[in-house]
Amino acid sequence: MSKWKRVPSRNLWLMCIIGGVLAGTMWANLLSGELLGQIGYFDGIYQTERAYSGREQWQLWRYIIRQRLCEIGMGSLIAMTPLAVAGYFIGAFGAGFVLAVLITLFTLEKGWLGILYWLASVLPHGFCYLTAWMILAAAVVEKQDLKKVRIWLFIGILVAAGSFLEAWVNPQILNVLFA
Repeated sequence: MSKWKRVPSRNLWLMCIIGGVLAGTMWANLLSGELLGQIGYFDGIYQTERAYSGREQWQLWRYIIRQRLCEIGMGSLIAMTPLAVAGYFIGAFGAGFVLAVLITLFTLEKGWLGILYWLASVLPHGFCYLTAWMILAAAVVEKQDLKKVRIWLFIGILVAAGSFLEAWVNPQILNVLFA
């Protein structure tokens, strides 16, 4: 057990992310073609050549911001517990798993164009979410007190900006690139 104490936390998180990527890639490749066709999330949100009406875009934004605030809220609750480091290791594994499943499904569905499609669908808003999670992870590693209002305000702004980009800007980017 003392060997793991000498490994820096960022290296352990990187190993968890890589493990998640490997597990997610294997899991997605083991899915049958029928199951890939039944995944409704990809049929709905990631459709190209689809223009949302103003009402649909507001509904999508409300859904996304509610989802992301719940995720950040859960992550911040985990950050305040004694098991925060283990929770964030599990979260890193889960993030790698989800990213690998997404890129594998896009690649299986669209061929090599799936990689570009994946990049276009996660990058604009992904920077905001990644920054928010890195702030929480840094607070966990350095055992910082998360009671400062300016940290929560900044994380809230990042989540709001990310959800805006995901609901309003990403569909436009996907339509421009793949229409």
